[in-house]
Amino acid sequence: MSREYVKRYPQYFRQIDKENGGHGSVWNMGVELAHGKYLRFLDSDDWLINLDKFLIHLQQTNSDLILTKTRDYCENNEIWVQQINDMEFYHTYDANSFDWLGNRTHNYLLHHCCTYKTEVFRQFMPNLFLEKQPYDDVVLWPAAMIGAKSIEAFDFPLYNYLMNRPGQSISKEVQRRNRAAKLKTDQHTIEFYEAHPVAANTTKAAFIAAKLPKMYSAKYREYAELPYDEGKRLLYKWDLWARHINPNRKNLWIRLYRTLPYCIYRPLCRIGQRLLRLRRRTEDGPQRYIRG
Repeated sequence: MSREYVKRYPQYFRQIDKENGGHGSVWNMGVELAHGKYLRFLDSDDWLINLDKFLIHLQQTNSDLILTKTRDYCENNEIWVQQINDMEFYHTYDANSFDWLGNRTHNYLLHHCCTYKTEVFRQFMPNLFLEKQPYDDVVLWPAAMIGAKSIEAFDFPLYNYLMNRPGQSISKEVQRRNRAAKLKTDQHTIEFYEAHPVAANTTKAAFIAAKLPKMYSAKYREYAELPYDEGKRLLYKWDLWARHINPNRKNLWIRLYRTLPYCIYRPLCRIGQRLLRLRRRTEDGPQRYIRG
């Protein structure tokens, strides 16, 4: 089918045959070979809508990062549209002064919601994405924010995301099986942030200063939930890695781990985790989804 499209529409489609290196390998090659102004990623089990409308608006903008709504297809054929809150549509924002901390737009920086100016990613090549590795797309989050100089949102859905497919990588069961792979991508993402500092006194810098310690400390909390010996072993290895990458990244849980014996730290952390989950359930915030 793909070869048929190439024959019928050679001005729009190219087929590239390569050794199977996984999801990230294909995306690395795609970024390297793309020659259009904008770049869009699409997973094999998802699809796009409103393309004609999207292309018309795309010709009228020069923003580095374009956000569009995503429709999530869930169980029982329910459709939920992911909203873009706290932004004026079709208005170009300066990414260095955009309110990254106060605006929830940073939750939508993965490829489902984003179209990227090609040159934004070219600066991070080669090998932006990990190869032969699940969850390789997580690095899009920092790459989009750090690389973009301007940001804009369009007021319609473009991406259709198929949820709850058996064996989907985002399911809790699959994530438990892929804990080692998830660890590798988390480390890759943190290393990307550390390797690409942004200008001081910008909203990007303020966001990263708030975000990075939380990314480091997430494993200090997560591993405390595991069986005692496994959690102790994994947390010891994570702490060695974190000290090597940046020993100055600290917050409450990191300091507690490095101060207290593990037998005291673990139950204290587990209590803190339960309180944190309870607080998140009771917090009010902008509605992120509406029924489609």
